[in-house]
Amino acid sequence: MTPVLTNTVPVDLASVYNVAGIYDDGATFAPSASLDGDGFALSGQLLGREQDGSGVVFAVGPANAPDAVTGKIVTLPQGKFDSLKILAVGVNGDQELQTFTVTYADGTSSTFTQSLSDWASPQNFTGESVAVTMPYRITADGSKDGRNFYLFAYSFGLDSNKVVRSLSLPMNREALVFAATLVPAGSPGRELGPAK
Repeated sequence: MTPVLTNTVPVDLASVYNVAGIYDDGATFAPSASLDGDGFALSGQLLGREQDGSGVVFAVGPANAPDAVTGKIVTLPQGKFDSLKILAVGVNGDQELQTFTVTYADGTSSTFTQSLSDWASPQNFTGESVAVTMPYRITADGSKDGRNFYLFAYSFGLDSNKVVRSLSLPMNREALVFAATLVPAGSPGRELGPAK
């Protein structure tokens, strides 16, 4: 059982999804409409719609549709928070020293530099933890690539005295975010069973 924080606030990414990275097993798709742009994607059956990592629950987007985001400015739910946690991955190699910026309502910002491991090869970068391990990924022709693939969780500490406004993601097609969750100050923990 994994302890997770309660009272967390999911960030709705639906309006900014711009990459289709998850497909149902057996689905066929154009290689260009895949997570890495080369014809590989994550399995919707393995990933589901919720995953936990870094002490929070992440809401995952739908399969067979845009469900990951890159290079966008994301509007955050207004409020004061201790931290922002994201579910993300690099493709086509490790994506090192990526810049994430949280802007506050008063116009100030906090900038975070984070390296993202490639989805096939965890590097255990500082601030990175494996959130999801999957025994295969799917290919554009509907078959499976039977190796382990991963999604990673990252946590960025925020100024809890300020109201958040937006999150700017790296301008890099190969650094992809699947979900984000905000943690209010003093969120209590509870026990969570295995992800559904």
